[in-house]
Amino acid sequence: MNFNDVINDLEEMNVNSDYLVLKGEIPILFSVPHYMVQIHEDGSTKLNEPYTKAISLYLNKYCKTYSIIKARDTGVDSNRDNYDEYNVEMRRLIKRNNIKLVIDLHGASIDNSFDIEFGTLNNLSADFSTIRELEEAFAENGITNISHNTTFKGGAITQGLFRFTDVDVIQLEINKKYRDFNNLELLEKLINSLEKFVNQYSKYINR
Repeated sequence: MNFNDVINDLEEMNVNSDYLVLKGEIPILFSVPHYMVQIHEDGSTKLNEPYTKAISLYLNKYCKTYSIIKARDTGVDSNRDNYDEYNVEMRRLIKRNNIKLVIDLHGASIDNSFDIEFGTLNNLSADFSTIRELEEAFAENGITNISHNTTFKGGAITQGLFRFTDVDVIQLEINKKYRDFNNLELLEKLINSLEKFVNQYSKYINR
């Protein structure tokens, strides 16, 4: 199958539980807390973030990274409450599998000025060399409009992992134009960037 077929099949895959946890071999965990439509405590609606699930599943399948995906609305936004079941399960997964890095995937509106934004609590939650290596992997695939800690500095997931664990964590905000059903060429560039980064990171930690 070509890339479009593969990524759309992964996006449409049914999950019959609140959370999907997939183990890997590379100690990088991709977190997807906003795959579904959610109703906030105040009754407002948070729209889903298309292709964040598919990105995580693709990297699990082809790069052997770990994945945790929130598949149903539990009434709690996991990026607002770092004590909810999703966050607790994620910390268990990290501890049991010696995860070194968490990339928390989010979808940003097309109205944002950036293509990608890194949220790292103003460069506290991830090593500078890791941030630089990920940014360079994007640049090698033509994705250079990257901002840091401007609109999104890191939500409850980033804050909780920074507080409760020793892992590096990056909240990765992806502009909607890179998650567009009608222009999957940009999504492929994004995934190629993440694949390159995973391969480089794997070599680094295995030295």
